[in-house]
Amino acid sequence: MKRLAAGLMLTAILTATPAHAADRVDRITAALRQSPVFVDPDVSYLLDARDRTALSKQIAAAGVPIYLVAVPLLSDDESAGSGDYLAYLLHRRLGRNGIYMIADQRGSLEWDSYQVPRDDELDYALMASDKPLPKKLHDVIDAFAHSPAGKPSNPLTPRPPVSPAGQKDGVTGRFVSAFFPSLLASGLVLTVLWFVYRCVRALLLAVRSRRPATLGPRRLRRTARAELVRLARAIGSAAGDNPGFTRAMADYDAAKLLHDEKTDPGSVFGVVVLALDGQDALRHETADPPARCMANPLHGTAERSVRTVLAGLAQAKRPLCAVCVRDGHRRPLTLEIDGQRRPYYQAPGLWEKIRGRPRDLPERVLEYLGVE
Repeated sequence: MKRLAAGLMLTAILTATPAHAADRVDRITAALRQSPVFVDPDVSYLLDARDRTALSKQIAAAGVPIYLVAVPLLSDDESAGSGDYLAYLLHRRLGRNGIYMIADQRGSLEWDSYQVPRDDELDYALMASDKPLPKKLHDVIDAFAHSPAGKPSNPLTPRPPVSPAGQKDGVTGRFVSAFFPSLLASGLVLTVLWFVYRCVRALLLAVRSRRPATLGPRRLRRTARAELVRLARAIGSAAGDNPGFTRAMADYDAAKLLHDEKTDPGSVFGVVVLALDGQDALRHETADPPARCMANPLHGTAERSVRTVLAGLAQAKRPLCAVCVRDGHRRPLTLEIDGQRRPYYQAPGLWEKIRGRPRDLPERVLEYLGVE
């Protein structure tokens, strides 16, 4: 009965789609077919008619396709507050390549580039700028208009976000509405579906564990920029009495210096780790955030320390996430260094200084940079 109920719940969740989500995406897509600038009436205070006209003219002269959307991003809408995911939905529905810029109700700005033959690695300061939104948009569009040629690419396909409402009332409502019709389905079919689900899940876990993730130079730079911006935003919205605030600021200062002074893969990944450490400090409200997974810090915080062997390191107790604790094949995240893939902790330079010492991470980075 547990497997039957689990199969029914899985079917209910996968087949349910909120109607209002498609409505707004369709409305924005229809507007973008007429004009590259769309401003939702609810955020019209961000860009007045003069701003929209000026930005439309600037986009027309930019030499690259740009779509600008200013909308509220809320936890209970189709984006669950994620500009990247809304950009993905709009690109998929509109069917046009270009740069999709998303501004939210606070004037924050994100963008994603789909198959545009330009270098889209803009200075992250343009995204995190405190300038008024019209000026910020003007600067970003101008930067894209004058950016050098680059290889067209697509961003990583984002995971569909789950809003807090979807985790509570939404999932419950979908399950209840689909439960009784699903009871009419054949028990044999549900058993087969559950068996297939388990097999596919096991296969995906096996593939994930046996094929180590690799960050190439372009993806590594984009990840560093994105995580540094996320940390800056988290600091800006954090309460002043958050016990993790001081650690987060120390992480940000060290990451900013490292970002500005070093370009080697190990240092760029150090920016990522510092930014994640600062976010963890604020999220857990502690000046001593939990260690990240040693095999791959992008997996998240460690569940516990396990005696294990990682490539290039002797057997010892290492902090590992829940997946890596269960998995016997703990292959580390690798970086492309001089044309070869090497575990991130074997990158020359920075990681020789900070390896295995996460508790005083920002201090060790500053020491590596020669800052007193």
